[in-house]
Amino acid sequence: MRKLITAAAFAATVAMAPAHAGLIDFANEADTNGERGVASGSTIVIDGVNMRLSGTQGLDINQPFAASPYFDRGDAGLGVCKVLTGSFQCSPASDDNVTLGEALKIEFLSDDGTMSVSRSILGLAFDDGGHSPLGVGNDGLVRIVTDTSDMTALFSVFIAMAAGADAFFQNVSTIEFFYNNKQFYVNAMDVSEIPIPGALPLLLSGLAGLGFAGRRRKSKA
Repeated sequence: MRKLITAAAFAATVAMAPAHAGLIDFANEADTNGERGVASGSTIVIDGVNMRLSGTQGLDINQPFAASPYFDRGDAGLGVCKVLTGSFQCSPASDDNVTLGEALKIEFLSDDGTMSVSRSILGLAFDDGGHSPLGVGNDGLVRIVTDTSDMTALFSVFIAMAAGADAFFQNVSTIEFFYNNKQFYVNAMDVSEIPIPGALPLLLSGLAGLGFAGRRRKSKA
């Protein structure tokens, strides 16, 4: 019984480990730590949020024709680049945003990077190819695909959805941004904490039951 209670208590401690919420400011990351490309499938932590970044040159984010996720400075953000130089700069420099036939994928990971986790997207900000904010008198269409939805709308629509709701993409482990008719960077993204595991209430009730059973057995002894 003691071993069972110890194992259950350890599982509860892991399940209740601190969660993180964060403003993932890709533009600030580029301005602070340098403009650069990274290999598709690379991981990065920004404001306590662990992510895997992938890019593609085609319409299927899972196809092998990868492009490199690219951090562009000058208040731009995260785009993709087909060809990197030896110093991880984009060649040509103009190909550092998400453009025709390209897409960007972000997967949320656990703190140790071993598994996918779900988060809710609370806000999004985009810049165009000229580093100007999209959605305010400067608009275009973008397709956004998550685990649970596939939407094509104006950048301003997604921004307005974020302003009017607590989370318009809820509990997603991946979010993908596809070029539609406007070059863009993902400037920033506001995400929620990792949700409490659904099994946690059941686990806690099991712990309570074990304690009650232990007390009954002791009283009968």
